[in-house]
Amino acid sequence: MIQKKVIDSIYKKFKKAPASPDELDIPLLFEKVPEAASIEIDNDKLVINSVDPDSPFHEIPISHIHAILEFDEAVAIVLPNSIQFLSKDDGSLHVHLKDVGPSILDRLRQLATNE
Repeated sequence: MIQKKVIDSIYKKFKKAPASPDELDIPLLFEKVPEAASIEIDNDKLVINSVDPDSPFHEIPISHIHAILEFDEAVAIVLPNSIQFLSKDDGSLHVHLKDVGPSILDRLRQLATNE
């Protein structure tokens, strides 16, 4: 799978969504991911029908997608707080959730309680 260092650099490089969805490489999903994933575009949403409809990863607003990237074994859909990896072999989905550190407010509270 893809190393943490690479994942961290993806989050850093793709902090914002592109100015237009036309800048996303959406055709890559249809060219490289097997039909078993059953991907479709429906009303400005990317739908992955192989994922349970109750899952938050079943439908993704295209406006939330920061990038679509190709790797040796998967195609990645980069979102603000997660990266979805769709296998090129069988269309299975693996999700990386971004580590969220304490906020500034949390750190200030911790400093106040330590005094």
